Amino acid sequence: MKPHIKSILTYLFIGLFAVQHGAFAQATTAGIDVEDPRLTGSKNLEFLVNPDKSDWVYKLGEPVKFTIKLFVDGKPLESADLSYMIGLEKMTPTKKGKFSLINGYATLDGGTLNEAGFLRCDVRVNVKGKIYKELATAAYEPEKIKPTAVTPTDFDKYWDTAIKNSKNVSLNYKLTPIPEKGNEQVDVFQAEYEFYNNGVQKFYGVLSIPKKEGKYPAIIRFPGAGWLPLSGDQSNAAKGFITLDLYIHGRPVIMEKAYYTALQANELKGYQYKGTSDRDSFYYKNVILGCVRSVDFIYSLPKFDGKYIGGWGSSQGGALSIITTSLENRINYLVALCPAMCDFTGYLNGRAGGWPHFFLKPELYENNKEQIMKALSYYDVVNFAKRIKVPGFYSWGFNDETTPPTSFYSAYNSIKAPKQVFIIPSGIHKIYPPQREKTYVWLLDNLKKDN
Repeated sequence: MKPHIKSILTYLFIGLFAVQHGAFAQATTAGIDVEDPRLTGSKNLEFLVNPDKSDWVYKLGEPVKFTIKLFVDGKPLESADLSYMIGLEKMTPTKKGKFSLINGYATLDGGTLNEAGFLRCDVRVNVKGKIYKELATAAYEPEKIKPTAVTPTDFDKYWDTAIKNSKNVSLNYKLTPIPEKGNEQVDVFQAEYEFYNNGVQKFYGVLSIPKKEGKYPAIIRFPGAGWLPLSGDQSNAAKGFITLDLYIHGRPVIMEKAYYTALQANELKGYQYKGTSDRDSFYYKNVILGCVRSVDFIYSLPKFDGKYIGGWGSSQGGALSIITTSLENRINYLVALCPAMCDFTGYLNGRAGGWPHFFLKPELYENNKEQIMKALSYYDVVNFAKRIKVPGFYSWGFNDETTPPTSFYSAYNSIKAPKQVFIIPSGIHKIYPPQREKTYVWLLDNLKKDN
C-alpha cells in the first residue's frame, strides 16, 4: 500500500472509531453557517442512520443498505411517522417514501452509483410532535471525482495583476491594544492595514503576539462565513506563535456586538452574492486581496521569524486558506476544513456545487448565466487548488450539507502538492475537537521543526 493511501486510511479509521464510540462532541465555532441545523440531540432519543460498510466508502456499482435505529427512553419504537429520501447531495431524490420499524430498526435499499460521488440517505421522524432528522452519506470512490469548473485562460495574469496593483499603497499599519484579551504571556491588538482595490481599502484582525522577546513563526486564521469577528488565538500565541485572526469585511474588530448586528442586517446582508456579474465587482475580490496583503503585514512585524507562516480556516475560511496560499508563496503550510466555494458549476452538471450554491438558486443567475459563470470562475477554489505547491492538511465529514463533499473533493483531487486528510464519516458542517487538535498539532509541528 502506498504511504499516502495508508495515511489517509489511518486517519479515516481513527475518526470513525471515535465517532462510533461517542468521543467527538461538536465544537461550535462562530462564523460557520449551517443551513439546516440538526434537530436531534434529545437525551431520551437514540436515532441513528448508518450505511452497511463501517468506513462508509464503496466501489462503483456496489449496492448500499442504510440501517435506521430509533429508540425512545431506551426502548425500541414500534410505530412512528417515518419518511426517507435517497439521492445525490442537494439533488432531487431518486427514492423517497415512508417505512416502518421492527423492534426499533429498519433497513433501506439505497441502490448504488456508477460514477464517483456521494449517495445520501435523509431520514425524518415525528416523535412527540417534534421533527427529527438524521443522515448517512455513502462515498463512492471520491478520489475519482473530477471538477466541472473551467479555468479562465488569463486566470494567473488576472490575479498577478490584481495583487501587484493592491500593493501600490503602503501598509500604513496600526496596532491598537486590546488589553482585556491579553494575559501574562500574550499581548493582543487590533491590527489595521491598507491595500489598493479601486481605491484604498482597509483590513482588520485580532493580532496576538508572545510577550517574551524572540522571533516567532506566524499563523493566519481565515474566518468562516458570517459577520462577527473571531476573538483571537491567544492559546497558540502562548505556545510561541504570532497569530492573526482576520476579519474580512473591512471594519474594526473592537466594536460592541450591536455594531456587527447592524452590519449583518444592512451592509453585510447576503454579502456572498454581491457583484457576481463581474470579476472585478464580486465581493470576494476585495476579500482575497486583503487576505494576501496580510502576509506583507506579518512580514512587517519585528517579532516575526521572517520564514514560516501557516494558514488555517474552515468553511469560507477553508476556501480562503487554499486561495491565499495559492497566491502567496510565502505561506509554507495550510489547513482547510470543509472548504466552501469549490466547483460552483456542479449544479449545472447534475451534481452538488460549493457554498454559497449560486447555481442551485435560479434567481441568482437565470438572467445573466454566462456572465456570472465567467466571473465566478476566477473565484472557484478548484482553480486555486490546482496551484497549491506546499503541504496541506484537510478534514471534513461526509454528512456535510453546507459544503457538499462532492464539491470539496473536486478541489482536493486537483491538489498535486503533499496532502493528508482526516475524515469523520458521520461529520456534519462543524468543527470537531479532534479536527482542531490534529490540524493544529500538524501545523505547529511543521512551523517549528526548523526553528
